[in-house]
Amino acid sequence: MGNILIVVSDTQLLGDLSDCCREEGFTPHGLTDGSFVLPWVGERDALAVILDTSAGGVNGAVLSREILSSSNASVFVLTKNDSETDQLKADGLGVKAYFSKPLKPAVVFSQIKSLLS
Repeated sequence: MGNILIVVSDTQLLGDLSDCCREEGFTPHGLTDGSFVLPWVGERDALAVILDTSAGGVNGAVLSREILSSSNASVFVLTKNDSETDQLKADGLGVKAYFSKPLKPAVVFSQIKSLLS
């Protein structure tokens, strides 16, 4: 169905999300450091980027904006913040969806698949 880049610093969560990504028919690619995202997206055709705002290396809002302006990939944000203000900021950036941690990877990918259809 397409390449999905998953950017999270937690390797357990990265593995769980990657497994669910495969189960939904996508090809997962993982990074634990946000500073490598733009070069990766620039070299590959990504259908979507799932970005944990706590992934090291960069500011999540800035990175989301740069991904959206430099590629056709949809951006999905994972965060431990669940405030209305943070959700509105994410909406203002143009991200496709905002998921609060703790999260259920299977539910996240079910929703992502639906949003990408």
